[in-house]
Amino acid sequence: MNYAVISSNPFTTTKNLINKKMSEETKKRRAFIRAHKFAVYVDPISGEGKVVVTKKND
Repeated sequence: MNYAVISSNPFTTTKNLINKKMSEETKKRRAFIRAHKFAVYVDPISGEGKVVVTKKND
């Protein structure tokens, strides 16, 4: 499984880093995800899932 974590730690690479321009849709999606908390609940009997989205109180 691949995943990314926001971090302030530097990293090293042997390849050049490429900065890609983000679309407006991507910028809005990123802002929404950073401003909200997501919780996933799954009923073990029925297997139905429920996602609860709440705004962060920063």
